[in-house]
Amino acid sequence: MKTLQRAGLSVGLLAMLLVSLPGCVTPEGGEQFNMLSTQEEVALGDKISQEVEKKEKILNDPAIQAYVREIGARIAKQSPRTDVPYKFTVIDNPKTVNAFALPGGHMYIYTGLMKLCANEAELASVMGHEIAHVAAHHHGESMTRQYGYSLIASLILGDSPSANAELMAQIVGSLGESKFSRTQENEADRMGMDFLFRAGYKPEAMVTFMEKMNASEGGGSGGGLLKYLSSHPPTPERIAALQAQEQQYPADLRASSAAYPERYWDNVLKRLN
Repeated sequence: MKTLQRAGLSVGLLAMLLVSLPGCVTPEGGEQFNMLSTQEEVALGDKISQEVEKKEKILNDPAIQAYVREIGARIAKQSPRTDVPYKFTVIDNPKTVNAFALPGGHMYIYTGLMKLCANEAELASVMGHEIAHVAAHHHGESMTRQYGYSLIASLILGDSPSANAELMAQIVGSLGESKFSRTQENEADRMGMDFLFRAGYKPEAMVTFMEKMNASEGGGSGGGLLKYLSSHPPTPERIAALQAQEQQYPADLRASSAAYPERYWDNVLKRLN
């Protein structure tokens, strides 16, 4: 699909024409409802990220930011989707346990979540899951379904400033709380663990972090955890599926993979405490 141009068909007409197009195919071969081209996803993600960074406090620690970018790049290399510029940014909010990605590859990780991770592999598992959502076009699919293609296209083009401001406020306000479908979460789990393993990390780190989330769900950990739990509920079924997937990897390769707890302490936990 060609990128929208201002001097072309109207947004409304384009939307009508595009309704008849078939869905995209996900990296795992499933059908998907997503009308946004890669260029449109990137443009949309860039616009949303500008608003996120006005609202949130970006962590003023170049060393931690560089460390997280390095982990993100290592995981993103395993993604089959190489047409988006993945970008990784840490938000300084120790009371919020959350992470989210945007269409087009932006990802934000809160320091509250980073402090809950025991090692580098657990953080990488969260990032792998979010990268998988990007790779499978889940954000574009969900936003297209929720808001309609014409509204999203208008937001990308910058038409109707007042209406766009209201829509943008709604999108930014729901970040980190938007629920993916069970199918989308399962796909992101499978792909994310595979990215994790192929990047050399212990695949069980995804299981241990999810078990930690599951144990915290009813344990009075406070509202800081609620956003992550609401958007990524760590159900027993998801944990069991990941445990089964972990056992499918060769035992010798699992044994030689790493979690890097000391490196994580030196680069993150010691600096945040």
